[in-house]
Amino acid sequence: MLTEPGQSTAELIEDGHGVPRLYLVHNAALEELLFDRNLTGVGFRQACLRASRCFIAHLADEYRPAETSELMILGKGLTYQLAAAVAAETGHNLATNMISTSRTAVSHDTARIEVPYVCFEAPAQTLIIGDTVASGATIVTALGRFLEAHPLRRVYVLSYAGTLLGATRITDFCVQHGIEATFLYGLAAFGLGANGFDLSFLHPDTVTRPHYVDRAREQFSGKPVSAVGWDFGSQCMSPRKYRQLCWGEAEIWGLTGSDCLKVAEEPRDWSDLAHERAAYEGALARLSGAPASRKSPHR
Repeated sequence: MLTEPGQSTAELIEDGHGVPRLYLVHNAALEELLFDRNLTGVGFRQACLRASRCFIAHLADEYRPAETSELMILGKGLTYQLAAAVAAETGHNLATNMISTSRTAVSHDTARIEVPYVCFEAPAQTLIIGDTVASGATIVTALGRFLEAHPLRRVYVLSYAGTLLGATRITDFCVQHGIEATFLYGLAAFGLGANGFDLSFLHPDTVTRPHYVDRAREQFSGKPVSAVGWDFGSQCMSPRKYRQLCWGEAEIWGLTGSDCLKVAEEPRDWSDLAHERAAYEGALARLSGAPASRKSPHR
């Protein structure tokens, strides 16, 4: 593991959290992703690719093209652009397996996952996964399905934003199946909010550099706002949905009109946000004080 490729650094967490290979990666691209909640569209995609290239650069001394493929978790895994990052950093092709997952229930520390589609046509001893990690249930499910089709020796989880809880759960699964798991997380190992969605620098369980905590406290007026929102990747894959989810966050945290969430746009139809209902249902009474002409979040 290269710890300092160019302007990016990777620090191994060595304080007994039960995840032996968890690195916190620091670079400008990750800071842009995690501290600019107004970043959307092309700018967001470009920052994601820069961050992914840094992740791959950190793995350069361990990367073995002939025995490595991607396990892409559709559709937010698309934002990681790992094949492009590998090509740019190593000159090699990254073969791709795909799995589609859907969270059918979310609680504080877990989620129920359904799998409507898989395509595992690129077996490999090593998998690279790019995904936001909350409870870890999605990746555990994806790995379990992959193991039904192919053997596996190691997995690299690259996450712009991931929780310590998720890393622990994935590590436990990998230990049970004889798989070596390595995690590269952006800036922090986050604590997971009570709604199962919020990944905040201000969460008491978050492991990160103190100045990031100070920066987040100032940016969000002391409120534990998620560093990546409620549906990471929607910033470019469904920008209107992202703006509407930001409106919900701003309402809940009392930040309406604040610069930190200035892209917020009031939803016209709450059914469009059904997949993220668990993120805001604890505040439905507050959010449903809308004119009767608007469809209620209770639907």
